[in-house]
Amino acid sequence: MHKSKSDTPAGDPDQKKQYAWHRHPALIAAIPAVSAVIGSIATIILGQADVLPSAINPAPPQTTVLSTTTATATSTVTETVTETPVVQITDPGSSSTPQTLSPGTLAITIQMGTSGKIGPGEYRAGSQPATRAQVLDETGHYPATGCYPTWVLKRGSIVIKTARGESCGQSFYVSGDSLEVRGVYHLTVSVVTESGAKGTKTEDFKVS
Repeated sequence: MHKSKSDTPAGDPDQKKQYAWHRHPALIAAIPAVSAVIGSIATIILGQADVLPSAINPAPPQTTVLSTTTATATSTVTETVTETPVVQITDPGSSSTPQTLSPGTLAITIQMGTSGKIGPGEYRAGSQPATRAQVLDETGHYPATGCYPTWVLKRGSIVIKTARGESCGQSFYVSGDSLEVRGVYHLTVSVVTESGAKGTKTEDFKVS
């Protein structure tokens, strides 16, 4: 009967021990644990390298969040509108708010007649309205001393007529040829009294 030979080497017992060390039970039992550790380390390294799918990645790479700040600048634009002055035509002789006067000043109101008047502050060309000045001092009364008016009638910047009176109660007469030309007229009266009080008033009216 044939007997198979054993793989164990014959000869020196030390050679038998060297041949059998890798078959030790403890070494064999440690092989799975070592393999598991190596596998875990490899999985973590691959996960941090972002090689593995996110569903099975146990160690995804760190994500850096950048904060963005938006600055808003507000600009204010200021627009200045300049209007062209317009001459306002008022009704000469109409009542106005009483003035508060300082000593030595006069309150003057120009009162124009109705001859040739065709509207508020408007006269027909060639009209001859009589005009007078109502003068009051700081007490609200007619000046107690001498009162002397100086009249100037202009059309635009052209002087049409001038006159000086002996008393503020005298009228200033506008002749027919003074208002023949249509346009805007300016009637100014300057008054001075014996006591040195002064005042000036201008009325604008239209001739059509």
